[in-house]
Amino acid sequence: MSRVRTRGPISFGSAVLLSVLALLATLTGCGAGQVSQTASQASAVNGYSGRAGDVEVRNAAIAYAGQADNGAIYRAGQTAPLNMTLVNVGIAADRLVSVSSPVAAGGQIQGDGSIGAAQSITVGDSDSQADAAAQAARTINVTLVGLKQDIKAGLNYPVVLTFERGGVLNARLPIGYPTGPLAERSAKN
Repeated sequence: MSRVRTRGPISFGSAVLLSVLALLATLTGCGAGQVSQTASQASAVNGYSGRAGDVEVRNAAIAYAGQADNGAIYRAGQTAPLNMTLVNVGIAADRLVSVSSPVAAGGQIQGDGSIGAAQSITVGDSDSQADAAAQAARTINVTLVGLKQDIKAGLNYPVVLTFERGGVLNARLPIGYPTGPLAERSAKN
């Protein structure tokens, strides 16, 4: 028959040593991910998503304008186009009737903002794969005019979209992710 030896209670010094070792093991895990595999990847859906009544607003963003001038994508006084997809998931037609923002003097809708039942429209240039089906649908242009301040990348800006049936949607739109030759060149570096 074998005997099991038991020891007495852990001494204070041993308890402190075990606590320090446990703390060190925990802290060394915090350094993981400093250079992660996903550090250079962009989100598949960059923009804001929301809903007003039966209208879903997908991947909404202020269009990226190319090189930033002293950190500003758009300067005060300029016009900023918006990109998004509007999808009517209801059984009745709806219509985008206005766009506004506290950071702009006004908003403009160029084109017919009507969205038929179970239909979608593209606002601006939408290059995402998720919006490929919407590309076959109508495209309209929506812009913020007379910007009151510089628009900078990395920040979200309040934009109010008003629909005839769906009502008001208070959104916070980011600057869109760059696409095209400039983005491809950056990805290779």
